Amino acid sequence: MLTVILVSGPPFDTALWTQVAKRFEHHGVQARCWPMFHGSSGEFDAEVGRLATFLSNLDGPTVLVGHGLANPLVTAAAHSAPLAGLVVSNGPLTGPDRLTRATKLIARAPDALALPFLRSSLGLRRMVVNPYVMDHDTTVAVCGPILANSDRRSQMRQFVNSLRWMPPPEGVNTLVCQGDSDPLSCCINNPFSEKFPTMTTINSVPGGRPLHPIERPWEIADRVTEWGQQFVTATQMS
Repeated sequence: MLTVILVSGPPFDTALWTQVAKRFEHHGVQARCWPMFHGSSGEFDAEVGRLATFLSNLDGPTVLVGHGLANPLVTAAAHSAPLAGLVVSNGPLTGPDRLTRATKLIARAPDALALPFLRSSLGLRRMVVNPYVMDHDTTVAVCGPILANSDRRSQMRQFVNSLRWMPPPEGVNTLVCQGDSDPLSCCINNPFSEKFPTMTTINSVPGGRPLHPIERPWEIADRVTEWGQQFVTATQMS
């Protein structure tokens, strides 16, 4: 059985993947959401080590999926953990971008302002095609665990300030799954191939914006499932 580990970067928590995980289960894929900042300082290298250790204890073909500011994290972890495949979705792929800068501003905002802003019509609802999927309750579920807790906010600031980028390892199949209407990270059309391994597949989500895992969760789940079946087949034949 294929196992998919879903990692979201700040300010988003594991609830970003709720519907995506359900769609994976519909396909018979075991999906697990990996929580950031639990039992660590939030410093980037510490998070990479914690994730790599977790992945090393898994059995069977595993695909690691990152979203947003989790992209540099999962890419770095792929250098230290046995993986069948790596997926990076909407977010910075080769260095800081507008999403990184926006997250730094959110991390520095007063505790009483950050979450109310993201709940407003000027916040996260501006980042989706259908604003009704990002209602107040959904925003709190996705961002509240990080933004409403002072310790987690401190870890978030430490993480963003210590971010570093590296290309995916050459020996790992990589899928770049980006929304083609994302105004923050338009990496789908950028010439970054020289920083990515030869075993890279680019697959765009039509109309997808920064939070396509929430507004159209079936898109990334279906793409990763179809792409990941090659690893299950290879394991069965070996």
